[in-house]
Amino acid sequence: MKAKQIFVTAVAATMLSGMGLANFSHQNAVMVNAPTETITVETATQAAVPNYPNAPTITAKAAFLLEANSGKVLFAQNADAHLPIASMTKVATLGVIYQALAEGKITMDDMVMVSERAASMGGSQAFLDAGSEYSVHDLIQSIVVASANDSCVALAEYIAGSVESFVDQMNAFARGLGCKDTNFVNCTGLPTPGAYACARDMATMYLAIMQSPHYGDFNQVWLYDLTHPSGRVTGLTNTNKLIRRYQGCLGGKTGFTNEAGHCITVAAKRGDIEPIAVIIGASDSKTRFAESSALLDYACQNFENQLLVDAKQPIKTVAVKNAVTETIDLYPAANYYHLTPKNGNPQLALATEIPDTVTAPLNANTDLGKIMVTEQGKVIAEIPVRAGAPVPRANYWQTVQKIVQKSTF
Repeated sequence: MKAKQIFVTAVAATMLSGMGLANFSHQNAVMVNAPTETITVETATQAAVPNYPNAPTITAKAAFLLEANSGKVLFAQNADAHLPIASMTKVATLGVIYQALAEGKITMDDMVMVSERAASMGGSQAFLDAGSEYSVHDLIQSIVVASANDSCVALAEYIAGSVESFVDQMNAFARGLGCKDTNFVNCTGLPTPGAYACARDMATMYLAIMQSPHYGDFNQVWLYDLTHPSGRVTGLTNTNKLIRRYQGCLGGKTGFTNEAGHCITVAAKRGDIEPIAVIIGASDSKTRFAESSALLDYACQNFENQLLVDAKQPIKTVAVKNAVTETIDLYPAANYYHLTPKNGNPQLALATEIPDTVTAPLNANTDLGKIMVTEQGKVIAEIPVRAGAPVPRANYWQTVQKIVQKSTF
């Protein structure tokens, strides 16, 4: 299976011209802030999902189950269908907001003036006061916890100047991740012609926002009081009941409209298994939570991960020319997890193609070799090998000093 590598670097990536896109002959991966936190994602144009046993029965219009560490798709039902997703749209809204934070365009302490347009939004709200200022921190919290449409519009206008420009960034965010079956027309998910996504793309986008350092700030909050500048207090409750009901739930985003039905994208973690489950178009809220829980259970109870390549462990020490140092350690550019059904017996092996000598200067992102993972003799993944840090070229006097130190008179 061929796929492109996707790097999402929380510090430096930009949307379409950035989301850190790069190619690399491994399975699709999302790498955040360094080689140590790598997760793979299979995008929409993939081969059929293996017919794993014991899969749950899903009655919703569409469903998808991704194991985040390995990037394996464990369940797919109508996964590429274009469907309304209601407030799950806010996954992309948060993706653009988190990107603005990562790039330093905004900070959590910034104060945002709420426009009449923002304050007048219907549906789920934080009941913001038009003409008042709220912190970016409070607006994001109200989006994550209470799916606040008014807060979405306020931040969209603050970040992009207009909702329309912000929606362009949302679509760039999706395209940058390889999501081909998604189109946004607003930042809230309120019913609008032309808006759709698919279950597979939702898992991909949710995985991307999980890489933000701010992702965990609010996802476990169940109840909180938003104090308005006027002193008025609004109590807000998390729309994702699984943060209280499901062991290991990391967070999620719900959605409901009459058109979309009951929807949820939700992530969990148990041991080395990190499933992301998507349900679109369930008949009622109870079914939405039950079927997403069944998918998470299916991943956690029936599969196990093996960390075959650890990006924190050097793979080889090599000689280096034209540098002050004599040798450097080379590291895998990414973790590689191999997921199998429990009690499986994969026939895996590792091979390397790494030179004995490299030449400075070296960038930390320069590929200097590769590790190949094989299964029954077939290469299933290739992970680049890189220097653990930049290695500058030795200057003239440093070179002379090295020669003198090595010389005997």
